[in-house]
This record gives sequence, C-alpha cells and structure tokens, in this order.
Amino acid sequence: MRYRCLLVSFLLLFLFVVYSFAQELQVRPILPQAQSGFFLPSQPMQPSLPMQSYQTAPTITKPSQEGLMSQEMKTPEIKAQDVSQAEKSQEVLSKESKPTEPELSQATPPQLEELSDFERFIIGRFPREISFSGIRQFGYDLFVKPPSTFAPSEMIPVSPDYVIGPGDEIRISIWGKIDGQWSVVVDREGNINLPKIGVLGVAGLTFRDLKELLYKEFSKYYIGFEMNVSMGRLRTITVYVVGNVKNPGAYTVSSLATLVNALFAAGGPNKVGTMRDIQVKRNGQTIVHFDLYDFLLKGDKTRDIRLMPEDVIFIPPIGPRVAIAGNVKRPAIYELKGPTTIRELIEMAGGLTASAYIHRIQVERIFQSEVKIILDVDFKELKEKDIYLQDGDIVKIFPITNIVINAVTLQGHVTKPGQYQWFEGMRISDLIKNPVKDLLPETYFEHALIERYVEPDYHLEIISFNLGKALFEKDPNENKLLKPYDKITIYSVWDFKDRPVVRISGAVHKPGTYELRKNMKVSDLVKLAGGPKYFAYLKEAELTRVTPTPSGPITEKIIINLEKVLSGDQKADIYLQQDDYLFVRTVPEWDLYQTVTITGEVRFPGTYTIKKGETLSTLLERAGGFTDKAYPRGAVFIRQSVRELQQKQIDEMVDRLERELLSQTGGAIATASSAEEAQIYQREAEQKRLFIQRLRQIKALGRIVVHIDSPEKIKGTPWDIILEDGDSIHIPSLPSAVQVIGSVYNQNAFLFDPKKGVYDYIELAGGFTEGADKSNIFILKVDGSAVKPGKGLLSWNKWAKRWEFGTEIEPGDTIVVPEKLYHFAWIRNIKDITQILYQIAVAAGVIIAAF
Repeated sequence: MRYRCLLVSFLLLFLFVVYSFAQELQVRPILPQAQSGFFLPSQPMQPSLPMQSYQTAPTITKPSQEGLMSQEMKTPEIKAQDVSQAEKSQEVLSKESKPTEPELSQATPPQLEELSDFERFIIGRFPREISFSGIRQFGYDLFVKPPSTFAPSEMIPVSPDYVIGPGDEIRISIWGKIDGQWSVVVDREGNINLPKIGVLGVAGLTFRDLKELLYKEFSKYYIGFEMNVSMGRLRTITVYVVGNVKNPGAYTVSSLATLVNALFAAGGPNKVGTMRDIQVKRNGQTIVHFDLYDFLLKGDKTRDIRLMPEDVIFIPPIGPRVAIAGNVKRPAIYELKGPTTIRELIEMAGGLTASAYIHRIQVERIFQSEVKIILDVDFKELKEKDIYLQDGDIVKIFPITNIVINAVTLQGHVTKPGQYQWFEGMRISDLIKNPVKDLLPETYFEHALIERYVEPDYHLEIISFNLGKALFEKDPNENKLLKPYDKITIYSVWDFKDRPVVRISGAVHKPGTYELRKNMKVSDLVKLAGGPKYFAYLKEAELTRVTPTPSGPITEKIIINLEKVLSGDQKADIYLQQDDYLFVRTVPEWDLYQTVTITGEVRFPGTYTIKKGETLSTLLERAGGFTDKAYPRGAVFIRQSVRELQQKQIDEMVDRLERELLSQTGGAIATASSAEEAQIYQREAEQKRLFIQRLRQIKALGRIVVHIDSPEKIKGTPWDIILEDGDSIHIPSLPSAVQVIGSVYNQNAFLFDPKKGVYDYIELAGGFTEGADKSNIFILKVDGSAVKPGKGLLSWNKWAKRWEFGTEIEPGDTIVVPEKLYHFAWIRNIKDITQILYQIAVAAGVIIAAF
C-alpha cells in the first residue's frame, strides 16, 4: 500500500509543481528581496497620525479631571494661551504631512464646521482657549465678490436733482390740441435742438429745472397741451479712484453711479487702505468723508453721494487697528477712528455672546515698542472707568466654564440619573425622595457610594453609606450631608453577585440558559424553552445538579418524568436550584431523515431518503438499476465525512511543510557568504512560498474507491457498503478515450483501442521527453485507484478477450509520466517526503478504499 502511495505522490507533485508552478516561474518576475527569510509587504506601513483634539469645557464627573477641578475652584480666572490645543494638534498633523509649510489656520472637524459658537457652547465643544488664527480685517471681504445689486441701474427714474450733461438723452411727449414726440441728445456744448423751439442750453440744469424750461418754451408757441419729460439713455462719466485701493485708475461709470458703486468697480480698499475715511474730491476740494463702517455696521448710506465727472475718490492709509476674538458675535480686526474704548470695540464686534465670561477681559498691549504686557479688566467696571485702546491691542473675551457649581450628580441603578440642584443642608433623602419611584427594582440597599472632592487640594475621596438606613430609617450617620460636585452612585444587587441561571437543552424549541427565579420549577423552565418538541422522549428527562461542598462538588443525576410534570403532578415538578442542567431526550434512534444523491446512468436518478443501515445495493435497486449506457466501473462515490478527514490532513501537511521550508531558507540566507548567494536563496524562498500557496488551494474530494456492479452481484459482498447522510454517487456513461499526461511531447486523449498497451499510448503521445521519469510511470484507473504498469505477470484483457503481460488498459484510464525531481533541489531536503506526498495523493481522493 505504501509503495502505491509513493507512486501516486509523483503524479500529484507533477500536477501541482511541475506543470503549473514551473511554467509560472518562467514568466513571473522575482519579487523584492525579503529580510531574514520573511517576506516584506508591498508597501510600508503608514504611521498612525494623532487625531485632532478639541478641548471642551471641563467636567468634574470623572476622577481623572481632578487637577482641572482644583484649578477651577481655586482660581476663578481662566489662564488663556495664544495657541489653542486644537491648533497644536493641527500643527502636528501639518508637520507630518507637509514639513515645509507653516500652519496658517485652525482646522475644524467637519461635523462642527457649520455650527455657530453658541451651538458649540451648548453641546460642550466650545474651545476654552482663544485663537486668532482665523481672525481677519473687518469689512475687506465685502469686495472679494461684489454682488451685482450694487451696480447702478439705468432703468430707474432719475431724481429731480439729477444734473443734465452732454450725452444725456431727453424724451419729450406733448398731447392735447397738439400731439408730438421728440427724442434729443445733449451735445458737447450742452445744447438740444427742438423743432420750432430752436436751440436750448440745458447743460448744468437739474431735471426739475429742465422740465420747467421746456414747458415754458413750448407755451410760447402752443396752448391747450399737456407735457411729459423723461430721460432716455444716460451719459457715462469718468471718475478716478486713487490711494490705497486694490485697482487704482480711471473708471467710466454711469452718471447715476455713487461712491459705493465706484469702490466696488475698483475692488475696494486694500489691506493697508482705510475704510473709515474714504474721501471724494471735486474741483480741488474734499466734499465728503465716507465711513464704510457706518454702511457695514449700521446700514447708513446717507453720505454715499452721486458722483460727478472728474471726481476723485481718494483712500488714505489705514488708521490704528485692534483685534478682538473669543466670545463676541463678530470677532475680527477693526480699524479705529478717533479715541475708542473697550466697550465701544465690543459694541462694534456685535456685543458679547451669552457664554462670555464678563469678569475677565484681557488686553494684550505693545509697551514702549519693546515688549508686550497684558491688562485684565472686569466688564462691569468698564462702565465707570473705561480703557482707551491703542494701535496693536489684542482683546480676548473668554468663555465661562461649563461646570455647574450648585449641583450633585445621581447615577447608577436609578430611574432618573443626572444632575440635581444642591442646597444648604441637603441629604441623601432629599435627593431620593421616593424610593419606589426613584429607584429601579432590585436595588442594593446595603451599600452605596459618594465621590467627593475634598478641600483644600480637592482630592477625590470615596464615602460609603447604607442606602436602606438613609432612606427608610433616616439614620443621620447614613443619611449623609451632600456637598456641591458630589456624585452619588446607587447599585443593583446583581452588581455584587452573578445572576443564578439554569440551562436546558435537547428536544425543546428554545434551548439555552435562563435566569433562575424564586420558586422556579421544572415546568417553568420547559415552558420558557418553548415546550418540548413532538419527538421528545417525555418519560425520562435528565436533570444534572451540582452541589458545592467543603470537600468538593457533588454531582447528582435526577430522572424527571416530563409527562407527569406537564400534566400538573406537583411531586414530579421539583424546584430548581442554581446551575441545574435539564436534558430533554429524543425518542430512541430519532433522525428525521437522511438523504443520498445518485446521478448519471441510472433509470431514476435523484435524491433519495435512506433509513439507518441501508446499503448501496438497495439504493441501486430503488434507482431502477443501470441504463444500457452505464459504465459502473467508472463510478464516482463521494462521502462528506471522508472529505473532512482528507481536508484536515492536507491542512496539517501544508502547515508542517511551510515550517520546514521557511526554516531552511531563513538559515541559509543568514549564513550566505555573499550577496549573490543570498539573492539565490531569496529566489528559492519565493519559489517555496508560491509552492505553499499552490498546496493551500488543494480541496479534498472525499472520493472512495468502490467496486460498483449490478445490485444482485454486490449484495452481501464487502463492496455493498452502508450509506451515510450526504453521500453522492455518479454513474458515468462508457468513455471512449484514454488520456496521456505528464512528460510526453503531446499530452492528449486518444481513442480507446483494446489491442494497445501502456507504451503504445505513450508512443501516440510522441514518446518520453528528456526529463521523463520512465521508472515511475503509473496509471490512474477509471475507478480512482492507481497502479503501476507491469504489476503481475499476466492479466486478462476483457476487451481483447485474451491474456496479456502487464496491466490492462480500460476506457477512461489516465497514463501519467512524471518528471524527475532533481529539477527542484530544495525538495530533496524536506524530511519525511514520502509521508507528505502521500497526503497530497489523499487530496485527490484516490487512495482511501471502501474497506
């Protein structure tokens, strides 16, 4: 048998190593070298980056925040820093990803990007440290994308004080005793020419004066008429925008354009241009000083005058600037105009938010152009003595803390956990007024805890008390006085011990583990499990009970008559104890049904149910026997239990083989005398890895070699095997070919000729190649077995009806010519190669016999 296994091993080795693996090595490039025999990943592991952290308002509900609690209670002021924790985290990210780029702005988590400051404060995510990274000069972004609505419209009626000039179109309509319409354009000399009226000088007149002049002139020639005068297409004018403006130059604008229209056309002031004193100069004189802050903050546009030809808009350099950030509605950098106090700046920034801490407003100031100093002021004191700001001042408005100073926290086994208002003299009974409503069932009254921060260093202490005595007896020693920030924890009885359980399995609808209740009986457990199934054996159920004793556990088996239990017999329905295990048996030899499948050349193929002990011959009879095309010799019998056994053996073999191959390669690489030798060993390691991958793709077939014939011939013989659930039998039709594979020049299938032998078919395939192992040729028989040619002196050829030397060739057989193993030198070093190759043969399902 072992000799046979060795022969079959050469076949499988050829199929999985020579034919597939060797061809792949010829075209596949060598992977990068590994270190010390281990394979490197294709890409390096990326270092994990720290997540962005955003400091929120502190809470005293966690002992780990003791230090923060201590500082909050000792010092009411908040120590501000120029850079927030969020900026520091973002700076780490920026340095890791872009080492050459400085940090410019504070990153914001996507989920908080669209939240307002007050929304962040409500959810406890408002940063306590002030950052100026996102602060910009106020108002300048107005000119980044000017809205089209600021462009002057030519479709609106002109005002009565509109001044007529060259290029304006005047439309005149009269009706009554005389009808007429005229459309005239003021020429360069400022005149218009009307029929019969003649030439009139209108340049410099207002629109109101123009209408009076025309009515007066027409009245000289006509009576009894009505007149309407309107403006058509208006002229354009040229104005100049100079100074600290983004795009200085001459601009052609509509005659209706105002100062703001021209500013938008020029892109507005640049960052060094003022927004508080924009001047319009006409005929060498400054006729208006325009403050854009009045427009932006108050909507005041009264000084936005209409421009005249040759007007000059001049933007002087920017004035003193201060910055304000933190808890104001509009943090930004503002330009000062004249003496400005802190209160005026806060009003300019929209006022304080609801979360602003008003008792500490900090001002950073440049002192004597040398150093920076800070000033801390109370907002309430600014009403009496305000502080005037200086150029370069930075004002910080801090948020209030999220800590509630007059609260205690109730948590644990209660109906309404959370924070409650603390008052002087408050005790446990004041917090839990109604134990029935405030506590959950199964509360543990023997023990509860208070976590308290104790002065002067505010360290955390644990105070235990008896909850039952505090609530029901009002014991002053247990009904503790509460202090602010106390955290009271109430427990359940199951926090201190395991819940008692019982288990049930077997023929019930919902087997499993159930909690043991007081006075629980066997019937209760069976009902919780959905009741017994219809095939349950109710006369004898087995209850296992384990009782702990000082000398060890005592196991007791109790037989329960479930028929009596379910019928209401109180004596049979015993009480359960903790960890009882009830097993409900099935009726003897119960199995719903088992199935086997038979396909191919039988009269009635399909899936059949079988009873215990049914044999192969019985199944063939039920299937109607073979058809006239059947070839029982080539039957394929697959069994699930054999497949699982084969697969387990294959997996164990591959694991052992992998360990041996890699251990050999690792030592060889480590002791290589040169880089070239190490590279050779490295390539060999890659070949071994691919070889292992091929082996791991082997899936067991579960085939059993059986001799199948007509039912009457195999009945009572060893081949009439007992069937198992899941068996599969396929009866093929008579094949007409013999295959030749392996080290031959033409691997192919040839028509079966009963007069030809093994070497005749090899000659048809072109003969042996140079690497053929002629001494180990073997034949895979159509029934799944493997034999070597020449076994036995004589054999009867039933096809030619004669005695022959050697092995008989049957239709469907496969002749295998293996290749010599010396091509893979590393295989010769594997220990127990015969056993390994035997396991490979098992994978093909050609060795395990039926008995």
